[in-house]
Amino acid sequence: MKKTVFAKADRAASVKKRVLFAALMVLACLTMSGCIVEPDRVMDDVTTFPQAGQNFSTVVTNTPVPTNTPTPTPPPSTGGTEVDFSGWHFGDNTPTNPPANNNQQINNNPVTNPNAGNAQQNPVTITVGITTNTPKPDDTPKPSSGDNNGGSTSSGTLKQGSSGAEVKALQNRLKELGYYKGSVDGDYGSGTIDAVKAFQRANNLSVDGKAGPQTQKAVYSNNAIKANATNVNQPSGGGNTKPQTSTNNKPNPTTPPSTYTNGRTDIYLELGSSNHSQVKILQNRLIVLGYLTGTADGEYGEATEAAVKAFQKRNSIYVDGKAGPETLTKLYSASAKKASAVVGHLGSLEKGSQGAAVRNLQKQLKDLGYYSGSIDGDYGDGTVAAVTAFQQNYGLTADGVAGKATQNAIYSALNGGGSTGSGGGSTGGSSNPDNYGKTASSNGYTTVSQNSGSVSNVAAVQSALSAKGYYNGNFDGDFGSGTEQAVRDYQAAMGLRVTGMAGPCTQRLLFGGTNPSGSYSKLEPGSTGSKVKTLQYALYELKFYDGEITGTYDTATENAVLSFQIQHGLYADGIAGQQTQATLFSSDARPFSD
Repeated sequence: MKKTVFAKADRAASVKKRVLFAALMVLACLTMSGCIVEPDRVMDDVTTFPQAGQNFSTVVTNTPVPTNTPTPTPPPSTGGTEVDFSGWHFGDNTPTNPPANNNQQINNNPVTNPNAGNAQQNPVTITVGITTNTPKPDDTPKPSSGDNNGGSTSSGTLKQGSSGAEVKALQNRLKELGYYKGSVDGDYGSGTIDAVKAFQRANNLSVDGKAGPQTQKAVYSNNAIKANATNVNQPSGGGNTKPQTSTNNKPNPTTPPSTYTNGRTDIYLELGSSNHSQVKILQNRLIVLGYLTGTADGEYGEATEAAVKAFQKRNSIYVDGKAGPETLTKLYSASAKKASAVVGHLGSLEKGSQGAAVRNLQKQLKDLGYYSGSIDGDYGDGTVAAVTAFQQNYGLTADGVAGKATQNAIYSALNGGGSTGSGGGSTGGSSNPDNYGKTASSNGYTTVSQNSGSVSNVAAVQSALSAKGYYNGNFDGDFGSGTEQAVRDYQAAMGLRVTGMAGPCTQRLLFGGTNPSGSYSKLEPGSTGSKVKTLQYALYELKFYDGEITGTYDTATENAVLSFQIQHGLYADGIAGQQTQATLFSSDARPFSD
């Protein structure tokens, strides 16, 4: 019984051992099966797989170093973001290029993201900055000048009166070279002429002030000689300058200077001035600018005075008909404005004459009531008849020819004065002081009234009257009733002749500061002309003289001068010499007092 029990126990134990052994064997087999490693796949050198524990999205792919040859970045693929791995062989050792539908070419080396097909992870985006050298553009081509030196030339000749883009280009080039100092306005005026002449002298060209083909070629040449202190012969205020010489000691060709090149700007020229040469230069400049016609004669007559007044008005200068420093500086500058119409003629006009000068004469005769025809610039029978009638009325030779004496008489009549002969003396006639006073001028001042004076001059009078308590209106430059009354009040308070017009003496006292100075020629009994008229009206304003403005130094004028001299402590001889006139035409002159 016991044997049977032990036998069963042994069998059971044996079964357990076999089961345990079998289990151990199975476990060993399973353990050994995990040691089998799949052969390595051959991949591209540029692809790196993550190590254990790494996420594909954190993989950084080494960026290839760009070569020296820049390659434009191709446009992005339009094939989507899925990568086709069908061409990959994972089970053999054959190298395979990455799919071409989603790669970026950098220096011809493909870069890909092995996880591009994994919907669970974002593809790795690799941005590589490529700097591409932009080729430097060629210099902007310059206009051809035919000499391969750049620049621009005209096929024709540029000269005085030329205008437009070609003149502007020339001025710019001359300014670049240092010869031209004026504004680049495209107007071939005196400044451009002087600059061209200076360039021509310095560059050994024929000096004529015209920019012909040869001069233009030299101007735009790279070999053009620039201006310096030794090769520029600029026009000066006086005297002729010596011709410049080139480096080879050969004298440069020269031409006579411009008719106004040597015009002085430190002098005063006025009606009756005896400075023949400077008056002639002044007249030539006025002719160039279109204010005068004819031939310069060197005599500062009424025609020249009228042209100077027109120039002053056109160029915003105080209008008095006297060519002082300010007027002369502007007149001889390149910025001087040209005339809108001719205002005077030097020389004779007669039957058969035509042009602007005749039109101006016809207009003047019409204003004086002698001419009723059309202003057509044709000196026909109607004009001859008008001139003859004027000459007869003013005691001139009635020949129908508008010579110097006739034209001066016409200008004098337009200004409210009597007629004058060829010598500037009076030939009879008289003028009411009120009429003469409308355009009276002396020592820098011209009457300001309802009929004369610019807006700026009227505003200046209004301002001065306001400062002295006589005017309380606006400084609007309008000489209305309020301004006229203020002038009358001031004149009455100062003991001046009450005219309602701010004449020269009124303005000198109103503004003050005019010292006894200037150069005056002696006037005495028997003297005639415009200077006597100026003297008479000054004495009239100061209430020393009550007669007509005749231009004749008669007994009434002599007595007025004598009274003025006595009141001002001057040598009393009745002769208007330097000291008497200097005082009379200054702010020191005092009105007559009993």
